[in-house]
Amino acid sequence: MSIARPPEIAITLGPCDEMRAELFVRFPDVSAAGGRLVGTLVGPRRGRDTTLPTTSRLAPLPAALAAGPVSRGILTEPAFWTPDLPNLYRVEADLEIGGLSTRRFDTLVGMRRLGVRGRSFWLDGRRWVPRAVVTAGRPDLPASKAAAVGVVAAAVTAADLAAADETGVAMLPLLGQDDLATDRLAALAIHPSAMLAIVAADVPASRAAEFADAAKAIKGTMLIGCEVDGGQPPPETIPGFDFIVVTLPAGGQPNAAWRSGAATPLVAWRHDPAVTPATARAACDSLQRDLAAWGLAAGGDRLAWDWAGYLVGSR
Repeated sequence: MSIARPPEIAITLGPCDEMRAELFVRFPDVSAAGGRLVGTLVGPRRGRDTTLPTTSRLAPLPAALAAGPVSRGILTEPAFWTPDLPNLYRVEADLEIGGLSTRRFDTLVGMRRLGVRGRSFWLDGRRWVPRAVVTAGRPDLPASKAAAVGVVAAAVTAADLAAADETGVAMLPLLGQDDLATDRLAALAIHPSAMLAIVAADVPASRAAEFADAAKAIKGTMLIGCEVDGGQPPPETIPGFDFIVVTLPAGGQPNAAWRSGAATPLVAWRHDPAVTPATARAACDSLQRDLAAWGLAAGGDRLAWDWAGYLVGSR
């Protein structure tokens, strides 16, 4: 993955609902602990839409609350980010030390309400079932947007994520062992399009668990899962992850032991090198049908749980 430089400022969504949202902006540098962040939040904006923007002031908070200067913006009737409605706000802030502006920041940010309920993902108050194409190269965002699918890729750049933020494409970065660093995770987490991150199966289990634990303080509402071989029985324990990606060969089915499910959401990934963004939606639907039939093969009217998402393609 090409994202190595952490963002200059950290932006975190605080308490929020349909009427009010708090956004915290922090400069993560203890050397500037005596400074203040002042500025504005302006938005929302969505592509070329001309929605009348509102402006919220950033109010500096006591420095004791963070390792560096931190400010809070309060938005009324906030517009949250989803792939269907990729609302963004512009953060314009100055770092003041001794009453003088020493640095200026100008960035776009999206407020995303994403989490887990039971065995499902929930986005902006509704169940969300990701369907995505897996690509070995750079993501084709226009084709993926046209097909209404997200993208799983290891070769993701900051420019790709910024474009996905603007156009509304769910990104699922695939993380190898060299990507498990907190600065890289912070660089992902600031993008609302980076919704689910997947730790690859070849990462040692101990290293993956260590990363999942360290990620809790950094990832915000981005969810982190791990890849496991669906042809084998489920692992006994997978601590610290928000979801599990169950990989399957083309035409293959999960091990029968997976019928008991898991306490966390399960996402199915069918490896198929022939899938393209244009055919990915139909391939996801086919995978969903095949897994429904697999679930009923042991008898009963339906499986006791639903798959949380569907991925198709090969890295």
